[in-house]
Amino acid sequence: MANDNKADKFRASYQFFLKMQSEAKSFSSEDIAEATGWGKSTIKTYRTKKWSDILTGLPNKQFSADVCTYTEDAYVRMMSQNYKQSIEPFKPELPEQVEELVVKAKDSAILSIDIYNRPIAAFRSQGYIVMMIIAWTALFHAVYEMDGTDYFYKNKDGSYKIVDGDKKAWELDSCLDKCGNMISNAAKTNLRLFISLRNKIEHRYVPAFDFDVFGECQAMLLNFENLITEKFGTYYALNNALSFPLQVSSVRHDAQTEVVKRIQSEHYDELKQYIEAYRGTLEDEIYANNQYSFRVFLIPQTGNHRSSSDRAVEFVRYDPEHPEEFETIKKDIALIREKRVPVANQGKYKPKMVCDALSKRLGNSISVSLHTAAWKFYDVRKQGKQAEGCNTEYCQFDEAHGDYVYTQAWIDFLCEKFSNQNELERIRNAK
Repeated sequence: MANDNKADKFRASYQFFLKMQSEAKSFSSEDIAEATGWGKSTIKTYRTKKWSDILTGLPNKQFSADVCTYTEDAYVRMMSQNYKQSIEPFKPELPEQVEELVVKAKDSAILSIDIYNRPIAAFRSQGYIVMMIIAWTALFHAVYEMDGTDYFYKNKDGSYKIVDGDKKAWELDSCLDKCGNMISNAAKTNLRLFISLRNKIEHRYVPAFDFDVFGECQAMLLNFENLITEKFGTYYALNNALSFPLQVSSVRHDAQTEVVKRIQSEHYDELKQYIEAYRGTLEDEIYANNQYSFRVFLIPQTGNHRSSSDRAVEFVRYDPEHPEEFETIKKDIALIREKRVPVANQGKYKPKMVCDALSKRLGNSISVSLHTAAWKFYDVRKQGKQAEGCNTEYCQFDEAHGDYVYTQAWIDFLCEKFSNQNELERIRNAK
């Protein structure tokens, strides 16, 4: 009861300070005592130890308050005698497992930015992507842990899959499949690009490609910042720990020569074509969305006096509802459009590719024979080699190669169907 009474007085003092601040009134120690019931010695102690950044002394033993930087709960934690609570009053109280995952997510994101912004690092984008995949996976796990969602793979008998003695948690691809409207379709598309690039980075040589995915890298980070603060509060915001990186427009001649060699390499050409092909499959609505790729222009500012040039860097957000506000800025921008090259059968998959995608998303090996049984069961195409009879939402006939290709919608459809054990047995047993 004593602790409850103390917390009530903390809240009473917060409400009193908030009222005085909103009304721009000064007050005395006696006014605080009347509002809270505290004695003079208690108020004197709090003035020294707790309120140094809240109260400002005025003439005639009066004070003014500035308490708006605190929420009421943060203020109560700041007033607490519990050291951990008082030293970090803005830190939300989370279950231990959730907090560990959130900290892992934030630390991984900060490490990824550190890698990307190192001026002499050759493995910049590659290191950034790998660490950001870890960050996003940990963040989704934290959200699922908080919501009570079981985010672990299971065997057919319902037991958990065990890897190296631990339950196997969903990978990022599976997290995206299960997250619903937690993030936008543009943000999901952005992450799926980086999942595929991460796979290339891990399993083969990948040359430098920093400039090719800069916009997508920036969007990936901003989307992460939005989700972590939305779900766990501004205490975990990255912008408190980051500064804007310094940029230069020239590089040393030896480094420049090395970059040119890499850009001209066969590996770079293959990777560049892959990125362009991926972009080519996107609808304009997704491609133009800043949550898929963040496009920013840095415009030198000039100022004739100090107040007009205090801010060295300023982000100007484009508002499509008021395009006229952007016209003056457009005059100073040399607009560079990312090239989306049309590639045959963009976004289409052969049967083996469909099976590989399903195996990864479901955590089980999906055979080509099961895929064949599925297209027969759902009647998405006819036997033989012909365009007639294809359900073009899922399957299309490639006349140039005389075979069939399948769509992303077909993969999504089968992922849902194969997740249902009863439906899966119906497919397998169908004649």
